[in-house]
Amino acid sequence: MVLLVLLAISIVLQIFAAGIAIRLTRTTKFNSSWILFTIALVLMCAMRFDEFARQLDQLTGGRTGTIVMRDGYYVWVGVVTSLCFAVAVFMIQKILNYITLREEQRRNSEKRLLSAVIRAEENQRQIISKELHDGLGPLLSSVRMSISALSTQSVSDTQKEILANTEYVINEAVKSLTEISNNLSPHILNNFGVARALNTFIHKLQPMCPSTRIEFGAAGMRDVRFDPDKEVILYRVVCELINNALKHASARRLTVEMQREREWITATVQDDGCGFDPEATSDGMGLSNIASRISSIRGEWTLDSLPGGRRGTRAVVRIPAQ
Repeated sequence: MVLLVLLAISIVLQIFAAGIAIRLTRTTKFNSSWILFTIALVLMCAMRFDEFARQLDQLTGGRTGTIVMRDGYYVWVGVVTSLCFAVAVFMIQKILNYITLREEQRRNSEKRLLSAVIRAEENQRQIISKELHDGLGPLLSSVRMSISALSTQSVSDTQKEILANTEYVINEAVKSLTEISNNLSPHILNNFGVARALNTFIHKLQPMCPSTRIEFGAAGMRDVRFDPDKEVILYRVVCELINNALKHASARRLTVEMQREREWITATVQDDGCGFDPEATSDGMGLSNIASRISSIRGEWTLDSLPGGRRGTRAVVRIPAQ
């Protein structure tokens, strides 16, 4: 009786499994190995039902009249089931390849979408930068020339002081406008490459951070150019890492190095600051944004840091040169 109950449970479970397998056949694009698994499950279900019928017939002394498989058929069903399972196992690689392919397609789609978003962002930066430089810049220059012309006229000392202050404010506005335009879309980056752009960025940044000595090295990279999208992303990432170090590390020394290693462009940003725990840090430092940008161009990066003392932080970014 216990055997009958177990056989009944086995039949129900195998029918349920066979039903799921049949539904998944479409999901796996009717893959031959999965079809063989489905056939084997259905045949096993038939075999369990036959065993249940045999046990029930024996228990009732043959009074149920249940039709069972002939012994020859039972053997053939067992052989076919075994063959289906064996061949399916050998062909299971197709399912794994299919799953891998779908996962690769998903990752590529995400990277293409992210690349499109980043490219659109950079294009918008360039448009705003051009509008500021070519639109507002000439207007301020015209106002400055008008003020300069007025200062040559015969005016009182008070008016001269007002004109001088106004000219100073306009000069500062033009200077700020130029800096904003360059930060949005560095002309040096577009014209001379990421190494010179970073060198210029650090040169302008150093006077504003006298407590931190910033060193930049790019042996053999000064005139190296590669894909413009990769140059822009590498420039943004390194600038973000530099700003993070200056803002949070309280470092006395910050070193930025660029070099080419065969098919890779490597940028290293290292400081001697207080360090932090990357796992416990919130997104305020833009680490996820950095990771997304690097991933969009099939690059990789590592971040080594420990809180406390002067152990500092070391970030290494590697992107393919081609």
